Amino acid sequence: MSDLKVIARTPTAVESILDPLNEGGEASTVATVEALVVEYARDARKYLVACDKLLRVFSSSDELMVEVACAGIRAASFSPNGRYIVTFQRPHKNEEGIFVPNLVVWRVEDGASVLSLNQKELDKDHWPSIQFTADESHCVSQVTNTLHVHDLNDCEAGPCLKFPVKGVSKFSLCPTATMGGKMLVMAYVPEIKGTPGFLALHQMSVCPQGTTPTPLARKSFFRANSVRFLWNVTGSSVLIIAAADVDATNQSYYGEQKLFFFSADGSQDMAVPMPKEGPIHDVQWSPKGDFFITVAGFMPAKSTLFNASCVPKFDLGSGPYSLVRWNPFGRFFALAGFGNLPGDVTFYDKKADAKCKVMGTTRASNGVSLEWSPCGRYVLTATTAPRLRVDNGFQVFKYNGDLLAQKRYDVLYEAIWRPVEEGTFEDRPQTPRGQGAKEPSGPAALAQPARSAGYVPPHLRRQGITSAPKASFSLARDQEDIGGKIKQTFAAARAARASSVPGAVPGNEPVPGASKAASKNAKRRAKKKQAENSST
Repeated sequence: MSDLKVIARTPTAVESILDPLNEGGEASTVATVEALVVEYARDARKYLVACDKLLRVFSSSDELMVEVACAGIRAASFSPNGRYIVTFQRPHKNEEGIFVPNLVVWRVEDGASVLSLNQKELDKDHWPSIQFTADESHCVSQVTNTLHVHDLNDCEAGPCLKFPVKGVSKFSLCPTATMGGKMLVMAYVPEIKGTPGFLALHQMSVCPQGTTPTPLARKSFFRANSVRFLWNVTGSSVLIIAAADVDATNQSYYGEQKLFFFSADGSQDMAVPMPKEGPIHDVQWSPKGDFFITVAGFMPAKSTLFNASCVPKFDLGSGPYSLVRWNPFGRFFALAGFGNLPGDVTFYDKKADAKCKVMGTTRASNGVSLEWSPCGRYVLTATTAPRLRVDNGFQVFKYNGDLLAQKRYDVLYEAIWRPVEEGTFEDRPQTPRGQGAKEPSGPAALAQPARSAGYVPPHLRRQGITSAPKASFSLARDQEDIGGKIKQTFAAARAARASSVPGAVPGNEPVPGASKAASKNAKRRAKKKQAENSST
């Protein structure tokens, strides 16, 4: 595992830990600057280090490739194939009082500026603001009521396509989009003056002047002021988390969230049915794009595995979790509870039939981030500033929950695995357990801190009672909700989706699992009963 390295970003330097699986692994300094951004290209052959005044690109052997003077950098990111870099600089004016373009696309090969635009504010939830086609021949930017497509070989000529979307606030380009082929884009238009906001899936093409393009699919809703787009890697489906800062029902301090599912061909657009009421903590696609996991509901949160058609396949039960992370091969995944939760982590193995088996459990106290190693068998958890100013550092766990190494820092801004080139590691199942090794029975098997006897009132002590009665309610776990495989026929799944359609007539809801004839008879009886009630 000598190819595994951890990159740590501190206030004074960027370090590379050469042997992160062993305690006290050797560290080498990559850069002695206060880096604002450290990011690797997807091919792992280069990485960028951005500080306040300089943007530097290094090769995987730490040799300087390009250096660009770029004052006031606040964000920087590679394009999908690593040929370009997008930077956002703090807005500033020149001597004539005119705003200097601060959203720039740089070519990595020679450090030349390819495209320069203006942007008032940085939205970290929708960065980078400029998105690229799969072949990186074109890029897309947003202006008022319009999406602009630029030819990266001739940006001086202006946009080669102007796609009108009235009121567009955010957009997301399909990861497999190409200019000459299927170029799908998901757009969000917020509500205004009593008109509901909506999500629209478009096929970008030339539109005659003054016309409005017809979307492939559209979903309208109220009570949302921000969205987050999650495409799967194949570009066949997209999930959208719509959030509002204020919960109209006054049930959650953290606002209100909704989850929507769209298929790329426009055949499906629906609200994802959540099995438990409450906020949506996290949603993540598998790296293969064939499954996704939701963590939602009031604590203890409910976790559910869905397939690529948005059909629930496995119930992971309830627990103190707020995030989910897949390993690079889509075989293992981890559920963790960070933030104001104690840091419980449970590791799962997803089988071919969608059944999920617990591999191990652990606790990463004060955790802020969690990331799987490129080999898919280790997990890196980190406690970083400014989220937490104490106990900064990182820990490395094996997939069964064993703690392998940890390193402490006075201040740590970020800790990530150093990516490797594709094909370096192969997907491997769990190592068979040794003879006599105990199998974990589930999330509830997590070792809990020793419980004190608790306060015992004097009248109970006189009766010989030495410990307080055990509480029957817990915000951490629901012992009755153990989860399991969800047995759902196609008819039942279709019925569940139909019954969630707003405005459905009461009594006409399809019965889950019923045949077509039984559903018709149920509707006929409901109509007859409704007619009798109206006549009386």
